[in-house]
Amino acid sequence: MIEVNQLTKIYTKNGNRFTALNEVTFKVDKGEFIAVVGPSGSGKSTLLHSIGGLIRPDSGKVLFRGKDIYAFSNQEANQFRRKRVGFVFQQFHLMPYLTVYENIKMAEGNNTDRHRIATYLEKCLLSPLQNKYPSELSVGEKQRTAFIRAIVSKPEILLADEPTGNLDPENSKILLSLIEDFHQSGGTVLLVTHELESAKYANRNISLRAGKQVTKDLE
Repeated sequence: MIEVNQLTKIYTKNGNRFTALNEVTFKVDKGEFIAVVGPSGSGKSTLLHSIGGLIRPDSGKVLFRGKDIYAFSNQEANQFRRKRVGFVFQQFHLMPYLTVYENIKMAEGNNTDRHRIATYLEKCLLSPLQNKYPSELSVGEKQRTAFIRAIVSKPEILLADEPTGNLDPENSKILLSLIEDFHQSGGTVLLVTHELESAKYANRNISLRAGKQVTKDLE
């Protein structure tokens, strides 16, 4: 489903070069749950953002069903990000002037399925809060709102970048169980995390160290 081939990304700051990704290569089959693990600064987020079409690599390719996503037209790239991929970030990126319901609805555009949104709100224990604004929510409630927004359009792939980084253990468990439900329903998941408990939800992991890849199955 996804092929990452020799992916390399180099940043330059103040004349200094930093290799965030160094020829990373792996495949993701449809329906897999993969954890991308490694210490801070190892290139995990850069990898995830490159797979999602948000950061263009300096060399290498990201193939989705055999097609290079960085050779897409603007329309194809927008379609890929809007319909094929759902994003969950450590920072929630909710619109502060929109309610919970409106933040979620925004992801669906003109194709709003009210019943589907209502179902997710109930499942995520957010139905009583749907008319609240982000400033009125707890951290866990904000992240669950962001999760619904990511999956409400029924994407094939969920890219989650340290989604439990700001959550306490109880809310982390709730969110990870929701991600696991998405996976069990047939979705493909790539989860960036430095937490062993989170990585245990995955079928296998991709380990990065200083931008280089060390891959092994989870024990």
